[in-house]
Amino acid sequence: MRILIVTGGHISLPFATDFLRQQVFDRIIAADSGLAVCHETGLVPTDILGDFDSLKNRDMLIPYRDMGIPVREFPSRKDYTDTELAVLYARDLWTVDTEENNPDDKDSAGVWILGATGTRLDHTLSNLGALVTLADCGIPCTILDEHNEIELLKGPVIRRYHPRNPKDYISLLSLSGTARGIDLTGFSYPMKDGSLPPYVSLGISNEIIEKEATLRLKEGYLLVIRAKD
Repeated sequence: MRILIVTGGHISLPFATDFLRQQVFDRIIAADSGLAVCHETGLVPTDILGDFDSLKNRDMLIPYRDMGIPVREFPSRKDYTDTELAVLYARDLWTVDTEENNPDDKDSAGVWILGATGTRLDHTLSNLGALVTLADCGIPCTILDEHNEIELLKGPVIRRYHPRNPKDYISLLSLSGTARGIDLTGFSYPMKDGSLPPYVSLGISNEIIEKEATLRLKEGYLLVIRAKD
């Protein structure tokens, strides 16, 4: 299953439009004001949820309800952000799909999130934390904006990367405990059975120098940020 979450952070419409043009999703979840982005890009969600306190025009919900698209409305005073509610819902959709279909090829499956970064650093950090929910279930997830591609790896795992442009950086950060057994090959700064403690800058701004670079992680959580200026 391929799931897209469109939520209420900053979204560059040109970037989102170009990204959506190249992708096909099984489910599209619009969280709160992410619905406005769906409307502007012509993207029709399969599911809508949130407290809608940041949706400037609540009448926007009417045509989607008329189309039969389920709208799950939550109170504004709640324990979860709208983005985390969307992530939990995506996890449940994934679990049901896996139990029913048991797909053999999961290489192209996963969850993608637009609008999870922006001016609210508190929301951005919370959204990064929500990735743990999916990583613990073995669900690949990527947060995207016009400058960053962010995923959280949980060891043991292997990832392979290919160069894109001269200013394409790959940074590694441990946010919870020490990530251990890190092997990096094909990178400007290689590593062999290395460890990365939380919040240190050792893994920042690495670069791919071969046609293919490989990252291996034996244990722990590792935030991988593919960034460009």
